[in-house]
Amino acid sequence: MIARAGCLVAAVLVAACQPAASDRSADRAEIHALLVDYGRTLDARDFDGFAGLFAENGVYVAGGGGGEPLSGPEAAEAMRRGFAENALGFAEPNYHLFFNETVTFTGPDSATATSQSLYMVPGEDGAPRAAMMAGYDDELVREDGRWKFARRTVRGLMPAAPSR
Repeated sequence: MIARAGCLVAAVLVAACQPAASDRSADRAEIHALLVDYGRTLDARDFDGFAGLFAENGVYVAGGGGGEPLSGPEAAEAMRRGFAENALGFAEPNYHLFFNETVTFTGPDSATATSQSLYMVPGEDGAPRAAMMAGYDDELVREDGRWKFARRTVRGLMPAAPSR
């Protein structure tokens, strides 16, 4: 009986000395905020804020990887022009909805993520309708204590049609 109690105490002590499993819930929350801030900054036409979501050497690649990589500031300027030109004729208000988010940590300050979005615009009757669907493949890095895009690749999943 005493031997069993001694073994139990030894097992508890050994277990207590093991490193705790890493709790990445705060990192996951910060990465979720980054992914949502992508849409939030574009929806608010905050292109400087959009540029700030990218790491110092971060790039944005449209067209499923077939496009030219743009730095955060270059991508922000391209977005500024794209929204100003409104070549697809989307009525306002318009906004992003994000879903199917997955995050995989590849190191203490790096991760990959995938997600999808719908770009919502008013239909002819004023009701929201999905105009585009996109998939995102992200390489993320913690830089100066904040999670940022090291690389964001955007793929069109559903073609756009003008709303006018």
